[in-house]
Amino acid sequence: MGGRLHTHMKRCTYCGREHSDEAMICSFDEEPLESVALPSTAAARSVPPTCNGDFNSEAAAQRRLLKQKITLMAKTARTKGSSFGEIETELIKLGMDQELMREVMMEVEGKTAQAMAEKNDLNMRHGLYWLLGGLLVTLVTYGMARGSECGVRTSCSH
Repeated sequence: MGGRLHTHMKRCTYCGREHSDEAMICSFDEEPLESVALPSTAAARSVPPTCNGDFNSEAAAQRRLLKQKITLMAKTARTKGSSFGEIETELIKLGMDQELMREVMMEVEGKTAQAMAEKNDLNMRHGLYWLLGGLLVTLVTYGMARGSECGVRTSCSH
């Protein structure tokens, strides 16, 4: 049904932006791309989540990089039609530990705190737009009714 997760990405030779391995040229500056292998999953498995850990350690940096790249690949697979179950199966095949897989899947499903905050902000903006639109319609119709020669309760005789 959907696409498989791959263990490499492509990077722009000019700007350094990362792209899926299917891309041929950079979507930003149209320069050629070079293949880049992902770090091994063994390094990521050996490092616990960086909640209270050392953010500057090499292993923690490798784990963050791996998580970013795997998340991008999983999101790409999802947009190509892969189900969440298929993506999880591919992550297991790549040797992902449960904690890293859970973090990646939360990002793919859009359930991270940041994603939820962005969605809440968007919903608040939409609510504000509806409120302002409703007030505008109310004021315009009130002004039209008040400014007409014929009121609602009286009849016009011209």
